[in-house]
Amino acid sequence: MRRVLISLLPALVLAAGPARADSPEGQRHAAWQACLDAAFADHARTTSRSFAATRAVSLCHDREEAYLGALAGSPLLDAEDVARIRPALVARARDRLMGERRFSAL
Repeated sequence: MRRVLISLLPALVLAAGPARADSPEGQRHAAWQACLDAAFADHARTTSRSFAATRAVSLCHDREEAYLGALAGSPLLDAEDVARIRPALVARARDRLMGERRFSAL
């Protein structure tokens, strides 16, 4: 059963969106998104949107780590699960900054 859940995990996490705003995960997610938005806005004025998105992801790595750490502490996920879904979450965040929609779970 755990193997089935883990195989579906990336799709479930990405489809579910951010955690509840009043939860620790939700607060860390909101802080990460706010950092990404501010950093992107700062860099998009003087560089390409693609570079600005990449730079924002880089500059907000500490808040990303805090969010992913909170996810890893939840009862449904462990550190290995979070490490596996991290690339998809970061890609989705970068796409959101650039105004693109990612239709695939990965």
